[in-house]
Amino acid sequence: MNLRLLHRRLAVFMGLAGLVAFAGGAGFEPLSAILAAIALTTALFWHPDPELSHRMERIWLPLATLLVIRALVHVFVTQDDVVIPVVDLLLLLMTAEALRSLDAPNDIRLYALSFALVLAATAYRPGIIFLIAFVTYVVLATLALMVGHLRRRAEAHKIRDVPLGKGLIWTTGALSGVILMVATLVFVTFPRVSQGWAGRGETLASSIAGFADEISLGQFGSTILANPEIVLRVEFPEGVPEDVPALHWRGRSYDRFDGVRWTRSGRVPPSSAPSAWYRERWGGTVIEQKIFAAPLDVRILFALHPAIGIDSDSGIQPLFDNTGDYVYWGSGAPAYTAFSRSNPPPPDSLRAAERGYTPADRFFLQTPSSLDPRIAALADSLTAGLETRYDKAVAIQRWLQNFTYTRDLPATARETTLEHFLFERQAGHCEYFSSAMAIMLRTLGIQTRNVNGFLGGDWSQFGDYLVVTQNSAHSWVEVWFPNYGWVTFDPTPAGAASTDQLAAWFWPGQLVFDGLQHRWKKWVLDYGADDQNGLLSQWSDFFQRRDMQEAASSTEPRSGPNLFGVTLILVLLAAGLYWARRGGAARPPETHAYLALRHSCARAGLTITPGLTPLALVARVRIERAAAGRAAERVVDLYLRARYGHEALGESDLREMTEALGAARKLLRVRG
Repeated sequence: MNLRLLHRRLAVFMGLAGLVAFAGGAGFEPLSAILAAIALTTALFWHPDPELSHRMERIWLPLATLLVIRALVHVFVTQDDVVIPVVDLLLLLMTAEALRSLDAPNDIRLYALSFALVLAATAYRPGIIFLIAFVTYVVLATLALMVGHLRRRAEAHKIRDVPLGKGLIWTTGALSGVILMVATLVFVTFPRVSQGWAGRGETLASSIAGFADEISLGQFGSTILANPEIVLRVEFPEGVPEDVPALHWRGRSYDRFDGVRWTRSGRVPPSSAPSAWYRERWGGTVIEQKIFAAPLDVRILFALHPAIGIDSDSGIQPLFDNTGDYVYWGSGAPAYTAFSRSNPPPPDSLRAAERGYTPADRFFLQTPSSLDPRIAALADSLTAGLETRYDKAVAIQRWLQNFTYTRDLPATARETTLEHFLFERQAGHCEYFSSAMAIMLRTLGIQTRNVNGFLGGDWSQFGDYLVVTQNSAHSWVEVWFPNYGWVTFDPTPAGAASTDQLAAWFWPGQLVFDGLQHRWKKWVLDYGADDQNGLLSQWSDFFQRRDMQEAASSTEPRSGPNLFGVTLILVLLAAGLYWARRGGAARPPETHAYLALRHSCARAGLTITPGLTPLALVARVRIERAAAGRAAERVVDLYLRARYGHEALGESDLREMTEALGAARKLLRVRG
């Protein structure tokens, strides 16, 4: 057998495995991926003579120079992701080495280039394809090293043919298994970092419909047509809710409508009252949802309404904005645990909720200046004789549910209007139903807002979790009830929005593949310090129990469990966590001050959860550390002005914020 040819082919196969590994993690520019795959495949069967190989170097050198310049431009000019330009350079160099003459001793360079390609994939959050490519790469690398050693030994002793039997295959398999076991052990015990080694998370965020700062009635329907892309995977640790198809995964709310377009006001006044009402006055049990979201182009945390708390299971920082929407600070695919009330208040309680605090009318009672007067007259006629806002909302909801649901868009601009939907067409998608109900209630003096999210989902029996796709995009209404907060109403005909969800995305084997992908993300990509500590604790408990059993069955005295290794691992883990937390992107000074305040409160003994809102934080400081209340309130006020009011803080404001933070820190240490 020609060992030189076999060795070269194994090295080229390693390059192809690296190509697949990177594509499974970060993707490629299509042209470079196709050209590299063709060139490497050609290198498996064709090898030029030394003279031709030397001439081809005149082509590779200028191309490599251009790619180096391109990478430098990404670093110093555009400040864009430099990994993919560098990978393109690696592919070019690998192609040049693979197409050299067999006489060229370039196996080490091929090893290094292919390994660099696999390593580059770990800068992102690679999928299950990376695992398959990585295992293949380890097996090929082991076999290539063994064949390379045999080739060099044979050439040193001038032996032409070396018999390669089954023993080589079995030895390769055994060594590959050992390497993979060691890699697994290193992965489990090595100090964790939250993202890929470059902190990039997934390469590209998925574009998602209906959650921008501005949405149009005539636009939304076309974007929700059968889209199989998964946006949420949800587990229910405490048990699955009864009516899964009716679950409303709340995303973003909108308060301003101009006739065809919903937008978000920038200065909605904050109010911490609803959070306490949801916790204290809504009934039912608390539904725990472990949510694994895809990386999206909007930083929204989806959850069942009302969410009374969100804990981050990844490197994100949940934030509760003034509108009641959960957003987050950070990057990558969000993984978090949401806690929501299961049941709204009973109808009799809502009927009695007519007096009390209501949000600013100019935000939630706004109607278009050119609103057709027939809409207000219709709302009056449908609610004639009804006195409570609950009965009025139910009456309008039931009337709209007699319309026809369709995702077909209107043919003309005139047909996109609410009046055409209500008085002529009487058919449309969910955005028309929710918009009509919200505006009709506003004409009656009832505060409402439009909400976009997802409805229901498809249950995966393979992984015991709920799959929510973009095909489940939905819109509904939230109505304000004094002393209870925002209550969900859905005027879209029941079941109409989700009749074709299952057929839209499940191809044969999709459930199995998605289950594997989910386990890969959960147990590997999202394997963090908490999981590591839990696993090490299990190991420690196991060895302790074994030693106790052995000591009980023997008359000889036994020494206690040897915890040296566990202690060493924990020390390394702590050092790694400290190192990882020191990094991160630069935060604005107001965000840094607010997070420093939270940290100081936690160190002072206050109960600070990740989902605690800024205003709730101030309330807690006033109760438990009254002396620090005024200083903490000033820090939070400046933070809310900058973060949600879109105000640029001047030097005097930042100086005042720093002084208030210092005063709050000093006073937080005073008990009583």
